[in-house]
Amino acid sequence: MSLFRQLTIHFETSAQLPPPYSYQYALTLSPAAELLHVDLKLSYTHRDELDPDEIEAEGFTDNDDYQWKGDLDKVWRAELEKLLTKTRLSGGIMLDDDQDFLTLDWQTERLSKGQPENLTDWHYFAQELLQAIYETSGKERAFELHILDVTAQGTVESTVTASFRTRSAQIKRVVDGGKSSLRFYPWHELPHLMEVLYAPNWLSDAASAQKPKRNGLYFNPGDELWYEYNKQIVEPGKGASTLPKLKNLVGKLLS
Repeated sequence: MSLFRQLTIHFETSAQLPPPYSYQYALTLSPAAELLHVDLKLSYTHRDELDPDEIEAEGFTDNDDYQWKGDLDKVWRAELEKLLTKTRLSGGIMLDDDQDFLTLDWQTERLSKGQPENLTDWHYFAQELLQAIYETSGKERAFELHILDVTAQGTVESTVTASFRTRSAQIKRVVDGGKSSLRFYPWHELPHLMEVLYAPNWLSDAASAQKPKRNGLYFNPGDELWYEYNKQIVEPGKGASTLPKLKNLVGKLLS
């Protein structure tokens, strides 16, 4: 028996997320040879409560709704089937204004509807799928992080690239602008990297558009700006200790 003929993920952000950020979508998935065919319909919600100027002030436009149909890499078909083998739908639906809302319409020989008992796994998988769609469709670029360590002995630059389109990540390391090496980065470690990377505050107003040359540890998270550790990347509040964790992670990425 096939694990699925068609599967639709229904998602809506929690009531705590205000417009213009709040949104909902229906994402329908179906087998397509070895690939995964997707049909996404995403719309932003409750924007009629805001003036157009308020929406634009937050970096949005008057219409950010998004639709796309197409095929994702076969790795996403495999990941979906792996998740389905661990999934059971609960009889009831849990409603919580503090939580994002997600339900499934799961079509095999029969149609089943409900919330997955492994809800956290599905929230994360759905987020990854959205990013894969954005990259495959050309709406967004792959994640790229540049780390530059400048000392009196020379420079070491590592570039972490994570492609949701192919669900793969790699690190390119360059020493003194010449000798380079390339290695794969474990995909399952990417969430931890993101968590540690964005735990501090990033002060974009003080960041530099020029690639640094003086001694220091610098980061470019793909926004064309360079942030110096402990100057434009700072603790989010008194008593926080996010910077040592970032420094420890960076040591592994630069080595």
